[in-house]
Amino acid sequence: MAFIGDIDLSSFGPYYGDATSDLEAFRRTLRAVRELPATVWVTSHHKGVITERATFVALLDAYAAKLDRREAAIAAHLEDRPSTLDALVAQRFLYPQGYDLDFVVSAERRTTAQHLAALVAAGRVRLDGERYFATS
Repeated sequence: MAFIGDIDLSSFGPYYGDATSDLEAFRRTLRAVRELPATVWVTSHHKGVITERATFVALLDAYAAKLDRREAAIAAHLEDRPSTLDALVAQRFLYPQGYDLDFVVSAERRTTAQHLAALVAAGRVRLDGERYFATS
């Protein structure tokens, strides 16, 4: 049995917007969880108990794919126009527009910043002053 906690496999997708969250560590964790020799997976939210490996793998793959889709959306936005982090946060790549609880802007900022760092490291985006530009 694997208790996978906040890897909740929800349709919202991964949450990695806390001050101590690390996107690359989270990606490694998702790959490692996929390889656990379990027959039962228990999340702490939403999905609960999963007892079929094929179901678990499909849910995990869909969940992990959200990371790539969010990053691709940020990159696509930058291809259209250079932007600051503040402007990107206002676009809402994590939470929907109009979802305005107290923590949302902070989580959106942290999440977007992590994706930008990954895009810069991959050479797909560059930072000039406070503005991010697509390199392609």
